[in-house]
Amino acid sequence: MKEIFLSLKPEAFKLILYGIKKYEYRKRFCDEPVRAYLYISGKSKQVVGIVDLARPIRLDKTKEDYVDHPETLKRVEKYILARNVNAIPILSLTLFKEPLHLNEIRQTLPKFMPPQMYYLLENNPALKKIVENQPLGKRVFTRKHEKIDYENLAMSSTDLKKLEAFKKLNTLHTKNKDYDKIIM
Repeated sequence: MKEIFLSLKPEAFKLILYGIKKYEYRKRFCDEPVRAYLYISGKSKQVVGIVDLARPIRLDKTKEDYVDHPETLKRVEKYILARNVNAIPILSLTLFKEPLHLNEIRQTLPKFMPPQMYYLLENNPALKKIVENQPLGKRVFTRKHEKIDYENLAMSSTDLKKLEAFKKLNTLHTKNKDYDKIIM
């Protein structure tokens, strides 16, 4: 399985962490399943765990599959116009026991700059060694993605945050301070 170092914004990561966001969207992506070490940008600036991603669904090549789901089709067309044609099913999320801060990476790789999108780890063996040596902690979820989730496909982060399930989980995890080390 190909391994990558993937950058995410904190708001997108929170949706994945809570199991609300079931697809990641990219203009360009590997055309195969990948294991991604997740770097959270913004104030967090840390690698928090591993997400396994399935082979991308090309929205521009599967548009006709959504004709029986008009709301989904509308969202898919919007994503295609924005050129975010790869819907990448999120299969699992496993957190590190402790997040790996950017400063810790820079102790070994002083000139390291996180990617805006992703790096292939096969092209950066020193970074690969650092992230692979991080002890794993809790597996947050696993899902099979045997069929398209029409209710979730091509939903923006803004729309996903409006869902009652997100609001409840966010209130619960914020109150319990469950993920304060990784969500800043």
